[in-house]
Amino acid sequence: MTELAGTSAYLLNGAGVWVAFLFTLMIFSALAGDNPVARLAQHVLIGAGLGYAGVLAIRHVLFPWLIAPLLAGEATIASGWIPLALGVTLLLAGIDRIILQTGRGGGSLPIWRRGLHGAGRLVVALLLGIGLGAAIMGALQGTFLPQYLRAAQTGFSPGAAGYGPLLGIFTLLLTTATLLYLFVNPERHLRGQPDYARNFISGWLWIGQRAIWFASGLIFARLVASRLSLLIARVAFLSAAIGDSALWRWLATLGQG
Repeated sequence: MTELAGTSAYLLNGAGVWVAFLFTLMIFSALAGDNPVARLAQHVLIGAGLGYAGVLAIRHVLFPWLIAPLLAGEATIASGWIPLALGVTLLLAGIDRIILQTGRGGGSLPIWRRGLHGAGRLVVALLLGIGLGAAIMGALQGTFLPQYLRAAQTGFSPGAAGYGPLLGIFTLLLTTATLLYLFVNPERHLRGQPDYARNFISGWLWIGQRAIWFASGLIFARLVASRLSLLIARVAFLSAAIGDSALWRWLATLGQG
């Protein structure tokens, strides 16, 4: 029994290697242009990723934080029944809209369907508002404010030695110039200002624009480097896995014979 289980696991691992190799080739076929093979592989990978994410959400979020407290009778209205009602509403609204798009509904919608869609949009708006609020507060508290304060402290610290003050002033200049470029509209905010103020702010905005270009270039370069690293790791994994597979060894023995 143990030998049979080991053989089955070995065969499954070998099949998984060849399936991975096949899907890698299907994805790489997109280099020659958009084609049905590449789209099929992308759809399968996206579906598998969404299914895996759904299973993780059910096991690690919904069940321990919602379903288990409800079954045990420990959930309150705010922590259990309201999230359950919102989730069921969003699910029903999504299913109803899918039915309408597939052609089994349509025409003049009854009032209960319009109310269901409105409730679903309300839940989506609530989710987006909470997510955007958390993202903005996280960016302000974790990125913008610490960077600005650190640049100001370093730039104007009288006890800093070496190139510390110059580096701090340069960082402060780039930070403020970038923020000005993002929030100042020259045609609206500089209208009617004196020439010296308009020229000064325009130069500051010019620095902020170039800083954003430079940062975007660095981000793109890191993105390309990370993708190349993933490509190299993928090729190395497939080479090692295929070389250890039974089918490859059989083909090698056949070729030698």
